[in-house]
Amino acid sequence: MLHGTELRNSVDDLCKAELDMNQQDNNLPKEFDSLHIQDTCTLKERLQSNPIFKCQLPGLDYVLFVRGSGPYSIDYGFAPDKPPKEIIVSRKCAEAVLRGAQVYVPGVLACSAHVEKGDVVAVSVAVEQPCLDGGWGVGITRGTVLQGLPTDAQYLERNGLYIGQGTAMMSRAGIFRVPNGIAVDMNNRVFRLPPLHDVLEGEIFLQNLPSIITAHALDPQQGERILDMCAAPGGKTTAIAILMKDEGQIVAVDRSHNKVLDIQKLAGEMGLKCITTFKLDSTRSVARKTELFQLAEAQNSSDDIQKSVSVRSETVDAVPVITAGLSTDCPRKENDCSEEESPGAYLSKADRRKHNRRMKNGPGRNQSMGGRVEKSKGFSTNSFDRVLLDAPCSALGLRPRLFAGEETLHSLRSHGKYQRRLFDQAVQLVRPGGVIVYSTCTINPGENEALVRYALDTYEFLSLAAQHPRIGGPGLVGYHEFADGYTEEWLKPGEEELVQRFDPSSPLDTIGFFIAKFNVGTKESLAAMIQLNLPMVLEGNQV
Repeated sequence: MLHGTELRNSVDDLCKAELDMNQQDNNLPKEFDSLHIQDTCTLKERLQSNPIFKCQLPGLDYVLFVRGSGPYSIDYGFAPDKPPKEIIVSRKCAEAVLRGAQVYVPGVLACSAHVEKGDVVAVSVAVEQPCLDGGWGVGITRGTVLQGLPTDAQYLERNGLYIGQGTAMMSRAGIFRVPNGIAVDMNNRVFRLPPLHDVLEGEIFLQNLPSIITAHALDPQQGERILDMCAAPGGKTTAIAILMKDEGQIVAVDRSHNKVLDIQKLAGEMGLKCITTFKLDSTRSVARKTELFQLAEAQNSSDDIQKSVSVRSETVDAVPVITAGLSTDCPRKENDCSEEESPGAYLSKADRRKHNRRMKNGPGRNQSMGGRVEKSKGFSTNSFDRVLLDAPCSALGLRPRLFAGEETLHSLRSHGKYQRRLFDQAVQLVRPGGVIVYSTCTINPGENEALVRYALDTYEFLSLAAQHPRIGGPGLVGYHEFADGYTEEWLKPGEEELVQRFDPSSPLDTIGFFIAKFNVGTKESLAAMIQLNLPMVLEGNQV
């Protein structure tokens, strides 16, 4: 991991190396290294004229902007009597490929017969289609053989959905036999980005600009204790650790075993030591009194007996339990996708898809990648200096986005309710005088400005705080009344400049994103309710 001067020097070297590789030197101004970005329009012009350049926004001189190009026309070699060899990938895999990734084995759904290593293959995407049960699905069983005939899965729908051409890195049999690895080396893409594979490996991380701004908005300080409530895949977590110079403690949690492993892997690759990971459903981040009492008893008896449970010295309010791989990561009722068995539970799109696959194909084998992760039963109140809540959302701001048909008015409101439950937990965990940063990758005001309105109206000790750097646009002021009579309240006049809303149509040309920062005052009202054991009724749930 690089800090300070070392990191900036490496950024400069990477800029020069990539510019030489792309032979763009003659097109760059001589004052490239002393460029000062005055506004977002200047940034837009830079992105259009240069493939890679260093950001000159205050405090972001370690950030590189990478510009893609396209779309390009590709000759896939279609012929009436000889269709090209083809691979169909999932929508999420295709969206990653359009951002510059390779095709990895888990993303492959179907493949032509007799594909061997080294063959040139066309890559297309299977986009969800309406199902008979009223839902959405691709209708392809993984491993389907393609013949290039109208009877193939999604034959007509794939017309116009080809995303590039590449070289098969393994045979068809190998693709559906191994659990991971590169299936197709994409060397001819519809959209192209400068190659960064194996460049400064472990020292750079591809990330959207608003995500980097989020870490800076949190303003982490060395020696602080910080909670990242929905941390996977770990980009913001590692960015925070770098800003802290790897001094202090970051507790990164996620409810997915495999995603926790991803955070651990990324932190290890970047050499970061201050990150502690736990498997935890963030709607249960606050530990119950009985669990805290049990932990206190275990600590009091530690001088007399050897404890069988490992408790980290710097996270004494967490109760970790070691789990390993397939043996313990089995479906539990709390994570079950059935609304009948878990009434009122939030069901993400991923949960619904997983449930539909189980109903169609049976449970199959457990998909845990193995490895050790620690479970936590929650943390004590007021135990963190700062909390980042990058909440699960409708993701309507992500780009590219090939499909959004699963979202309905009801599902969008469900996202908002779930985010409020998470926020309620964050408020209890941060200490008085601390900071909460809330962010999403959606443009839906019901998950952005409406959450801010809820937070300020519910917790009188919260106040919006200024963010630095500020390059996003203002928030939305006012309200919206829906046809069913539901009124969604947004920001009040004067509050719009204290949040950052990134619009894909703005000159910045970023993903859609939203950031709000809250200062936490004295929690007298909240403390009184907890001390008197009074329930807080929030969105139909008792805390």
